[in-house]
Amino acid sequence: MVFLLSNRGVVDIVFWPFGQIAAWPLGAVVLAVLVLGFLLGLAFHLPHRFALNRRAKRAEKRAAELEARPAPPPPVSF
Repeated sequence: MVFLLSNRGVVDIVFWPFGQIAAWPLGAVVLAVLVLGFLLGLAFHLPHRFALNRRAKRAEKRAAELEARPAPPPPVSF
């Protein structure tokens, strides 16, 4: 909030094919871009994170199954 109030100078938001879209205070533009970048990073990161969690749960389940099995008999040597 302090950053937003300290940077109240108005800047034009311009996108090439559309021209000027809006005029916002500089602090609001910086905070909006920061939030947008955070959300995009989260959107790219979460699918990978969920896949790793599924893989870890499968590995834990498989390890529990292997631990529950009786030990194989020792090899016979002649």
